[in-house]
Amino acid sequence: MLHLRYFVAVAEELNFTRAAARLHMATSPLSQRIRDLERELATPLFVRTHHKVELTPAGETLLPAARDTIRRFDALPGLVRTAAGTTARTVVIGIAPDVSTELRTGFLNTVAARHPDLLLRLRPASTEPLVRSLLTGEIDMGFLHGPVTGPGIRTLDLETAPVAVVVGRGTGFDARTTVRLEELAHLPFASIGYDAAPEIYRRLDDALNRVAVRKRIRLEGDNFGGLAHLVAAGQAFTLIALGGGTTGKAFTGEPVVTLAIEGGELTLTTVAAWHQDRPGPGEMLAELAAALAKGLPTTHGPSPG
Repeated sequence: MLHLRYFVAVAEELNFTRAAARLHMATSPLSQRIRDLERELATPLFVRTHHKVELTPAGETLLPAARDTIRRFDALPGLVRTAAGTTARTVVIGIAPDVSTELRTGFLNTVAARHPDLLLRLRPASTEPLVRSLLTGEIDMGFLHGPVTGPGIRTLDLETAPVAVVVGRGTGFDARTTVRLEELAHLPFASIGYDAAPEIYRRLDDALNRVAVRKRIRLEGDNFGGLAHLVAAGQAFTLIALGGGTTGKAFTGEPVVTLAIEGGELTLTTVAAWHQDRPGPGEMLAELAAALAKGLPTTHGPSPG
C-alpha cells in the first residue's frame, strides 16, 4: 500500500522533490520505492528527463486504480468500527504551511469536544497539492491559502494575516522597523516553488514587479530551511505571513530582521475548503472552523497585489 501512496504522490506532483516533501521523506528513497514498484509491475510508470517527469500510458492507467485502492484501504477502519458497534469515523484534513497555530489548535480542540465520533487526521502539504486532493476525495476538508478555485470546491474565509519582509542582518535595515518594497530592488526575492500556490505567487510577482523588484530565487519544493539560509546570509529577502506559520518559524534563531511593509499592505488569507458534491463532514467542519475563526485575532486588508 505504501508503494501505491508513493506512486500517487509522484503522479500528482510530477516532481520527485515535491512529492518527497509531501510525504515527509527524502527524494532518494522515494525514487527507489518507485523503481521497486516498476520492477514489480514489470513496466515503467514514469518518463524521467532532466527537466520534467511524465506518466507513461501504464502510469496513467494505474493512477485512478491506485487512488481507488487507497480510498478503499483507508475506509477499512470505519468498516471495522461499524462491525464492532462503534461509530467513530476518520476525517482527513489538509493543512497548508502558514495556517496559524491558534486556528489549528482551536479547531482540533473544538472538534474533539463537540464531535468525539470524528477522528481527525491532518495531511500537511502546500495549497495546490491539497486542492488536487480535494478534487480526488483524498481529503475531506482543507485549511488552504486563498484564493482557491476548482470545480465543485467551496470556501469560507477564516483569517487574514499581514505579510512582512524578512532580510538578513547587516543588509542595511538593522535599525528599521518598516520598509518600502522598492528599497529591496537590489536583493532577489527568494521563495519556495511557485507551484505550491500559483495564484498567490502570481499576485506577489505582480506587486513586486510594479515597484521594480525583479530578481528572483525559487527553491525547489517546500525548502523552508534553504530559504532561511539564503535570507540569513544576506543573499535575498523573503515575505512571511505573521501568525506562527511554517515559513516564519523557519527563521527562529536566525540573524534576520522582520519589517512591516510601507505604502501598501500585503496579506495572506486562510480559507476552509471542501467539495460541495461529495458526501461527508467537510462542509460542517468548514462552518465550524469559520465560527471558531471569528473569535481569533484577525487582521483584514487587501489581498497581495
